Amino acid sequence: MSIWAAVPLATCLAYICVFIFAIQRVDKRVNRVFAYYLGLAAFWSFTSFMLRLQTEPELALLWNRILAVALVAALVAYYHFVRLYTGRLPGRGVHLGYLALPVLLFVSLTTDWVIVDSYIEDGALVHTLGPAIYAIGALSLFYTFSVLYLLRKKYRESRDPIERNRTAYLLAGWCIMAPLAYTNLIPVVKALPLDHIGSFANIAIIAYAVTRYNLLDIRLVARRSLGWFILLMLFIAIYTGGLFIGLRLFPAIAHVAIITGTSVFVILLFLISRPVWQNVEQAIDRLFYRQSYAYRQSLADFGRHTGRSLNLKELACQLLPMLTNAINVERGYLLIRDGSSDYFKVCYAYPEAEGVKSDQTLSFDPDNPIVFWLDKHNRHLSLDSIDRLAHFKALWTDERQQLDKLGIKMFFPVKSKGKMVSIIALGQKKNHRLYSAEDISMVEGITGELGEILENAQLYNSAMIKANTDELTWLYNHRYFHERLEQEIARGSRFGSTFSLIMLDIDLFKVYNDIYGHLAGDQVLRRVAEYIKEAIRSIDLAFRYGGEEFAVILPETTIQDAYKVAERIRKMIEADPASRTMPVTVSLGIANWPGDGVMREEIIGAADAALYHAKNSGRNRTGLTADVSASGENKSAAKQSGRSRSLNIIHALAATVDAKDSYTYGHSRKVSEYAVSLAEAIKLPENKVSIIRTASLLHDIGKIGIQDSILNKKEFLTIAEWEPIKAHPEIGVEILRHVTELSDCLPLILHHHERYDGRGYPAGLQGSSIPQGARIIAIADAYDAMTTPRPYRGRMTREDAVR
Repeated sequence: MSIWAAVPLATCLAYICVFIFAIQRVDKRVNRVFAYYLGLAAFWSFTSFMLRLQTEPELALLWNRILAVALVAALVAYYHFVRLYTGRLPGRGVHLGYLALPVLLFVSLTTDWVIVDSYIEDGALVHTLGPAIYAIGALSLFYTFSVLYLLRKKYRESRDPIERNRTAYLLAGWCIMAPLAYTNLIPVVKALPLDHIGSFANIAIIAYAVTRYNLLDIRLVARRSLGWFILLMLFIAIYTGGLFIGLRLFPAIAHVAIITGTSVFVILLFLISRPVWQNVEQAIDRLFYRQSYAYRQSLADFGRHTGRSLNLKELACQLLPMLTNAINVERGYLLIRDGSSDYFKVCYAYPEAEGVKSDQTLSFDPDNPIVFWLDKHNRHLSLDSIDRLAHFKALWTDERQQLDKLGIKMFFPVKSKGKMVSIIALGQKKNHRLYSAEDISMVEGITGELGEILENAQLYNSAMIKANTDELTWLYNHRYFHERLEQEIARGSRFGSTFSLIMLDIDLFKVYNDIYGHLAGDQVLRRVAEYIKEAIRSIDLAFRYGGEEFAVILPETTIQDAYKVAERIRKMIEADPASRTMPVTVSLGIANWPGDGVMREEIIGAADAALYHAKNSGRNRTGLTADVSASGENKSAAKQSGRSRSLNIIHALAATVDAKDSYTYGHSRKVSEYAVSLAEAIKLPENKVSIIRTASLLHDIGKIGIQDSILNKKEFLTIAEWEPIKAHPEIGVEILRHVTELSDCLPLILHHHERYDGRGYPAGLQGSSIPQGARIIAIADAYDAMTTPRPYRGRMTREDAVR
């Protein structure tokens, strides 16, 4: 038996295995023809195996003649399969091919026109070809190039990523097998079974892709194959080198021992080479993915890193940038199911971290064909499928045009416990290529774990909205007003921006209630709230302050522009056609930050003073803080001593220090709360508690002059960088020492970084020589620092920080 007989035998067995699998999926004509091709290809390999077994020239000639016919039969069958696969009828080429097979078989077996003689010599096949072999070769070339043309055309025209990937498999297999099939015509290598090596590679590549729907991406196969090839070559080199060195250096040792020892060494090396393999994989992935590699890694870890997050906006602002950059698309949208209407609405978009512009809104009702299809099939949906499938004929024209306007090319459903909670919509790829199967697999992989995360975040978001919303007017409530006002002050301190505050009160509302009743009064409150929402921008915030009072925060708005908004609100309410015989009017007051005050209480007081000036001036008008000053009203409240003004400026500076870095936002306020709690726990007098409260609020004010690059540095600081950090207590004291009211706070601010063992700064004080208030602030400061995430480390648990 020739050693080369093993190659066609292995190929025959591979075809038989796939044939057994394929005949179980013959519900479609294309699958039946594919199974038919597998059977003929297995028979072709079997004839080659039998040929190489023979030592008698007569039997070798017989099997070689049968082999030639079997090869043509397999080629015709594959051409038949490809025509059906590409959506074509069999055609004359298929029919003529099948009709020619019996003629070819008769000619081959009864004449010398195809094979003249054939025999095995020194384990290799030797044969002489007849004149008809060239006609057979020309016919085979027709089928070969026809298959190549049809598959290439199918790949270029297809828009379905799964279908394109399957076609890529077929093309790859055919491009390997076809050239090797003609090596029988090359005298130098015609004795070798290179045709069956190519055939084996072909069946190994395409079988899984054609008969299954869960495909591996061809590029993924290429990457993994490259990795294994590099590793295989490395170990072959090590093994060969080991044998060469062993045989040269130790000629006295038996060759069997050297071979055994080298084999054991290489096997052990392979077992412990997992880190090397991982590095090779990473290097190849970086080569293939380049800039998107880091985003793909982050996306793979998305669920693990964000599983505990309940902030819907934070989740979306992390997910969309990672997703769009990982698969290199121009735009990504997240549509969230609205709890009240069940509509899916675009809530977040990237690149547009702040949300979606007014002209880019998109929403789907629960009966929309796209929503229905995604919910039913639970798989991706491409824009080309929407245009092609009859199911989407019910889609409204303006909805279809909106998809083009937003550049959406692909939809992915996000489900939790069988219920669709969200939809991910992705745009065109930046390189204008089509989505690959790996792209789709990656997105569908993340949607599996994303569903539960988003549902939990939606529930939390709904609870937070309910907690922050006034149930009568559906505006934000009083508690949330103070929270957002603090945030605007901090943002303005950090970025040097401004904002305006409008306070609004319904005129004579008590009289209205007395005349028409509280139910009618509630209707008025709702209408006023609607007019306010209609008159302001999407970035503005409206609140029900309490009773018949409302408030509006206008970010990035001067007092002149705020006056225009206030007047628009006032006129809309005054013109309300739903008002009864008693018209409804409102009075408004406006204040601007920081011109009318830097502290929360100041800005509210200024707007309130302007509001009541408007009421006292006849109602149904808008008042400004300048009007209050000009009229002489509330002069005692308007006049502030130089010292009080200094205190306000200093507290604003403290807020600026906190706002310099998102990691330490609110740090001074929390340190103050902790320090006061400690002081009260050891029953300090009220005057000392008050000093500690103020000192802890201002303890880091000396950091105002430290560069952001040092405060936000993620690595350890250098000795040079530590110097300004250590100087901030003394700088803080220097800033505050001219304010007499803060004289008792200075020792606490100066020494809040001292340590009980004397290793602190700036004075290196020890034990009880450190002021008691400074010791309390040091503990509060350290605890908040440990329980807050910083650039250079994560957050500690409460238990670890206490310990």
